Amino acid sequence: MKTRYNGHTDRWGLWQVRSEALRACRVPSSVAAWKGMGPCGCHKPPSFAVPSCCGYLVLFFCLVFISAEGSHQTGDCHVERCTNEYGKHQPALDTNTGHPQEAADSHTTCAALRNYGHCLNRTVGCHGNILYHSLRNYVRQQMEANNCSEQALEMLDRNSSSKMRQTVVPAACTYKGQNTYRHCGLFGDPHLRTFYDVFQTCRIKGAWPLVNNDYLTVQVTNDAIEGFPQATATSKLTVIVKGNPECTSADFQTYQAQTNSLPGTFDDGRVTVGAYDSLELIEVDPGKHIEIHIRYISTVVVVRQIGRYFTFSIKMPEDLVNKSSLSPNLQLCVRGCPQVELVNYQEYLATRQYSPSVQDVASLQVGLEPRLTITRSDAEEMCKETKSIDVYFDSCVFDILQTGDVNFTLAAMTSLMDVLKLHPSAARTLVNGSYLEKYEKQYVNNQGWVRQARTEYMSVFLLILTLLVHVICSR
Repeated sequence: MKTRYNGHTDRWGLWQVRSEALRACRVPSSVAAWKGMGPCGCHKPPSFAVPSCCGYLVLFFCLVFISAEGSHQTGDCHVERCTNEYGKHQPALDTNTGHPQEAADSHTTCAALRNYGHCLNRTVGCHGNILYHSLRNYVRQQMEANNCSEQALEMLDRNSSSKMRQTVVPAACTYKGQNTYRHCGLFGDPHLRTFYDVFQTCRIKGAWPLVNNDYLTVQVTNDAIEGFPQATATSKLTVIVKGNPECTSADFQTYQAQTNSLPGTFDDGRVTVGAYDSLELIEVDPGKHIEIHIRYISTVVVVRQIGRYFTFSIKMPEDLVNKSSLSPNLQLCVRGCPQVELVNYQEYLATRQYSPSVQDVASLQVGLEPRLTITRSDAEEMCKETKSIDVYFDSCVFDILQTGDVNFTLAAMTSLMDVLKLHPSAARTLVNGSYLEKYEKQYVNNQGWVRQARTEYMSVFLLILTLLVHVICSR
């Protein structure tokens, strides 16, 4: 094969048909002009030149190999539409300044790359295709090379991405129910907000179902926190989206997160399922924050990893929640925690005002020494810094006193952010305050009265006992 890069050989000609955005090296493409690339498509700064060229050579050889093997390896994987859409950005990215390195605005560049990546992720039938994975790597490398910030990564070109989604979606895959929604969340040690805005603190050690209806199942596993066996937190979370042949697939789609692993795909490696993107997994912050959008039931699941543990939030239409409540299946998000699993966190916070350390917590642990000394006022100051309010502030203080793990301050804060985003009407029910004195009036004063009554009864009992002993001895 001749080593000319002018697009006239058979193999390079086939590559040009497949991908105009990555055309031959002798023809300086507008893609190469974005950030000061030379004719070989490599960045001019020395720090990028060698790795970029090597990466492109590997990518080109892979593409030539695929072209030579024939189109049977591509199958239903039609990534060329993504490359064509990507190529449409070129006129908008080019300028006549004469300075290629300044030719494109960074936000526009990152938005174009972001759209390219999203399109590739939404393309089905590509999981064993080398071209697909090579292009995904190319997009990631370019985003890193262009220093795409989080803000830039979230910018989407509405004109191009919406066109790809504006296909006719069957009525069965478009949610036609109510426009009112319910929210459920689980976080911390662990604290539960049900679909009906009941807030609880529970023990629930082991595996428990949060949601279990005709459309999806969500199950969490809560383990004891190391060194504090009376405290538990979510170490594993499983989301199962049940089969829907019309909108997604006949097979169930499973997502599993466990300690130190928050995958960016479903178990089968896909991020979208169905011809209409009816089911999509979005990696908002790799390793820290993912979202699962189930569009045909207008439902969003949010999973975050904070430290070693997970938080969970879900938004679901009210009519589906009410329908789920008729099911006999155990669902913590619907019915709350069983009575025997409930913890009176309010009473605990009230009494901890007079406990200067975790001695009372450590005393529950046989053979373990307390790991820290912290007052309730110290914990309150930490939680106030996160701007948490109402029950989320209470939970933050509770978790620090129970575990001493400051990561739980972030768990409370992000859970509050999620509920305000997914269920904005909840803001009307939250008290904009961060104080615990109300619990002292409710519990400490009552307990003081009980202790005083017990003391008085004991004094009377001892007096009677003394008189009886005196009478018996006098005989």
